[in-house]
Amino acid sequence: MEGRRNGIAFVVSVYVCIGIISVTSSYKRTVLVPDNHKSFFLSGLENSQPFHDNKSAHNIISKLKASRYTANVTKVRKNIITHVAFLKVHKTGSTTLQHLFYRFALRHKLNILLPERGNYLGKSLVIPLKPGEHYDILACHSVYKKGWIDGLLPTDSVKIGIIREPVERMISAAYFFRDVYSIKYLKMIPRLNFIHNLVNFPEKYDVHFFSHPRNTMGRDFGFQSGIQRTNKSLIKKYLDYLNEQFSLVLIMEKINESLVMMKRLLNWSFIDILYFEMNSHKYLRTVLNATETAKLRNTSFLDFEIYDYFSAVFEMKLKQIGYDFYDEVTFYKTVLEQVRGFCLNKFKAEETRFQIPKSKWDGTFQVKMSDCELMQTDWKLFFSKVRSKYLLSAEMPIPWKGK
Repeated sequence: MEGRRNGIAFVVSVYVCIGIISVTSSYKRTVLVPDNHKSFFLSGLENSQPFHDNKSAHNIISKLKASRYTANVTKVRKNIITHVAFLKVHKTGSTTLQHLFYRFALRHKLNILLPERGNYLGKSLVIPLKPGEHYDILACHSVYKKGWIDGLLPTDSVKIGIIREPVERMISAAYFFRDVYSIKYLKMIPRLNFIHNLVNFPEKYDVHFFSHPRNTMGRDFGFQSGIQRTNKSLIKKYLDYLNEQFSLVLIMEKINESLVMMKRLLNWSFIDILYFEMNSHKYLRTVLNATETAKLRNTSFLDFEIYDYFSAVFEMKLKQIGYDFYDEVTFYKTVLEQVRGFCLNKFKAEETRFQIPKSKWDGTFQVKMSDCELMQTDWKLFFSKVRSKYLLSAEMPIPWKGK
């Protein structure tokens, strides 16, 4: 009996090893689904001894010093995924991610799919490419439609989305679109108890199925207007469909864990996921009571359904990922802290380059002052510069044709 158990264990070990090897050679993925669906997640992650505390990460980072290398990344990484479609969901931290994806594209000399005007792919004209070229990165606002993404990006493109806790997303969106974009119907809501009025009296202040505060994540992910809250099977069917399409949906509340998971998925470097927060709008903190939260869950049910579903998927991935994952997250947070300190000149030094030593998760790389300036460039100015770069090399903008 004991021999039989050992034999089974050996077969299982071989099977798991083969699965991990297959994932490291390709980013083809299996689908992880919540509830009682068959699901598994092969991370293909390298095992290593974990940090028992933050000291190990800080000891490594303490070796950071200025350097004069001629390239940003001193270790050549193979199989970097450069074809990415990012669904830029409104008020989920997506501008910070768009900034990150565009910097990655510029660093690797990739082609970005851009509208001629604005930051939304709808009826706008698209900046064309030179003959024989293709788009690599999509990260503008858009409503998800599989047909047009598949038609514009290479077939091996990886789709990534982002979500945010629905109550906080709604509050952020309501203040942002009232104060920054001066949306008329939001400005008409009494400023005293602004959010409470919006939540408690939707029939008076926010009657549309899709609006800036209401069901925005549902709209951006491609749900149809008018779907009934009680039609759970149809909602679940579409969520399962989205889960098959998106390799990863990031969680704003766990952005650092999300970015490290994305780094592993795309085989990127830490330098590719460095960021400064973008397009953040300060507003009054508002807390909804249980009755108000229930009302919002009723009127903005798609946002809650999406968040609950993909949060569950994300948690399942976290449970099944390599045990050194949180060590990498700790290291990444320390790298972020040190790089931001360098960029903000907290070290009061004259160094123009900042080197990150080799770790078990990445090769040596360095951050230059020019990287700092780019990371801190206001998103509107940055987007304008990126657009100008591509317009200079383009011929005539072409109409956007969604399918």
